[in-house]
Amino acid sequence: MKIEKNSFVTIDYLIRLGQGETFPPDGQPEEISFAMSGGVMPPGLEEALLGMVKDEHKVIHLTPDEAYGEIDQDLIMEVPRSDFGDQTDLRVGMVFETESEEGHPIHFIIKELKQDSVVIDFNHPLAGREMDVDFTVQGVREATPEDLESCTCSACAEKTSEHRH
Repeated sequence: MKIEKNSFVTIDYLIRLGQGETFPPDGQPEEISFAMSGGVMPPGLEEALLGMVKDEHKVIHLTPDEAYGEIDQDLIMEVPRSDFGDQTDLRVGMVFETESEEGHPIHFIIKELKQDSVVIDFNHPLAGREMDVDFTVQGVREATPEDLESCTCSACAEKTSEHRH
């Protein structure tokens, strides 16, 4: 079966960022499964997956626009240290999860610690980066309604009956 926009795909991948830096950081490929067109994976990767089949391998280069976007300065903000309650072991690079206004989980990273405040960043950790993505298709099947429940596209997030990809 070839990968199409309505497929559920499993790949193993390794992202190379240059200067020996990789994601995952240990340099070992990681497996991930997702519904195509669900907003989970970078658009450039989804485009490259279309038409591929199980066991097919590819390496692609993605610009920030094709991957996780440019860094949005509006997503970097300074908040009072008191927002973190009694947590005293805060460190740069720590990742926290909170909820959006719609109740969806969102993550942020501590970028800087100041005397009375903390600089946090809601950008994807790989935003603004060019990358080479080395991946192999491990499995492909048609996406089920359950697969699409985890979709993050706006049509699905609004719980409309139509998946509009």
